[in-house]
Amino acid sequence: MAREIENKLDEDFLFYLGFTNSYFKHLNKKDIDICRAWLQKLCGEPCDSVDKKRNRNIYLSNLVLCMQEGKLTKLFQQPPNEIDISNALQVFGHQPTEVEPPEWLHDLSNVEDDEDQTVRDGRTYLATRTLPGGEGAFAYLAVTLSDDEPRWLGGGEGVFGRTMKEKFKEYVPPVSEVEQILLRRKDPVEREKIVSFYNSLLQNINKELEEDMSPEENDVVNGLVEQLINDLKNRGQYGQYETMTFKKRRMELLLILHDRIYARRKKMLHRHEVVDDVQEKPLPPSVFDTSVQEQDKIDLPAAMWEQAINKQPNKKNMDALFEKYPHVLIEKFLELLANEKEAIAMRMQRRHENIVAEMRKELRKEGEKGQAKVDEAERSMRQALPVLSAVKSAYMRQLKQRKKIEERKKAAITDQQRLYEQLRVALFDTQRNVEEEAERGRILTEQINAVNARTDLYRQVNDASIRNTEAENITLMKNIKRLRYAIKQHETTVQQIMASHTQSNKSSNEEFYIY
Repeated sequence: MAREIENKLDEDFLFYLGFTNSYFKHLNKKDIDICRAWLQKLCGEPCDSVDKKRNRNIYLSNLVLCMQEGKLTKLFQQPPNEIDISNALQVFGHQPTEVEPPEWLHDLSNVEDDEDQTVRDGRTYLATRTLPGGEGAFAYLAVTLSDDEPRWLGGGEGVFGRTMKEKFKEYVPPVSEVEQILLRRKDPVEREKIVSFYNSLLQNINKELEEDMSPEENDVVNGLVEQLINDLKNRGQYGQYETMTFKKRRMELLLILHDRIYARRKKMLHRHEVVDDVQEKPLPPSVFDTSVQEQDKIDLPAAMWEQAINKQPNKKNMDALFEKYPHVLIEKFLELLANEKEAIAMRMQRRHENIVAEMRKELRKEGEKGQAKVDEAERSMRQALPVLSAVKSAYMRQLKQRKKIEERKKAAITDQQRLYEQLRVALFDTQRNVEEEAERGRILTEQINAVNARTDLYRQVNDASIRNTEAENITLMKNIKRLRYAIKQHETTVQQIMASHTQSNKSSNEEFYIY
């Protein structure tokens, strides 16, 4: 049971969460940021119990109401991270009610008559708000009838309004667009007055353009000219007329006004002609007549409803009823079901028969429309075949005449003219070949010039490289000469040293022999 309650709380949470996107437009940027923070807190905070989810839903429902009004209360203007949502009932309080409790409420043995605010029995929380434009209302209602089993009523789904909308579509035929136009149409006298008014305006403008009437005498046109000037100023198109003289500017504005009035009158007359054609044609019966023809009617067999009438509620459904609703209410429901079951079945049978009849009627209409299109296509084809045959025969005659004319022209040409034509063709071919060769020569010249330019560039680079190499070689030769000279100097020095050494050795030997 706790799991079912949590699932219902989650469904209500998602239901109210769906209103937030449409209500953001009612808030300013600062409140939008605060609402996003609150939604992030309510959606992101883990809720793993019935109480936590109920408190979360209460905060969300009140936040949605504030977003709808376009103004956040003092509570929701605070940072959401500093607010503890576990005390939602103490913060928002209980919904006061003056409705006396029903008699079957006292039959429940597990409900205690206790006024203590901390008791979870018999508590009610309600948050409602009407939708803009009188489109309905949504509400969040939690009624706790026992300690472990709360009763959830409504959910803001608008059951009555939705049912009435479905019934309206079922029993009230839709009004066609043609019918709406005809209902809004004015009577012929009013339409004639409007056309006369446009004609008089055009006549006054023409008189002033032809200088048969002064601007001071044309009061009605003066008002329209002022409106035209304001319109041009609003569009930023009046600048070119400010530098003109009064007379020239007046003439230009009258011409613009004349064109606009003439176009509007033409459009109105064309619309009247189209609507007159539609009104004069006989409208199909389906536009105003919602009756069903005999060929569309169908009688469904009563045997298919007999089982539904005689079938008793099964044990599973009865257990679910006794689990969720009081016994007195279930007994009353079974009594009403037994009394009205046959009437309900007959009503459902008639409804299904009407649906099938409407489907057959629509299919028959579509078939008739398709057949009408086929007949129209065949009629158009029969009308087009003689025209196509006449066009084809005229084309063949024209082709034969052209061939004859060309043959006569060819027969009248002499040998000299034929030779002249051949020479002219050959001359044109030669001229074309010369032009092509000249173009190829020009392209080749450009390519040769490009190659020459690159060759000059390469030569310049090569000359510079050769000069640099020669300079480096000269420097290298000088260094080699210096090195050779230094080597010779060293060799001379070495020889002198060796000679001196040899001389010293000889003198030593001589002294030795003397001693």
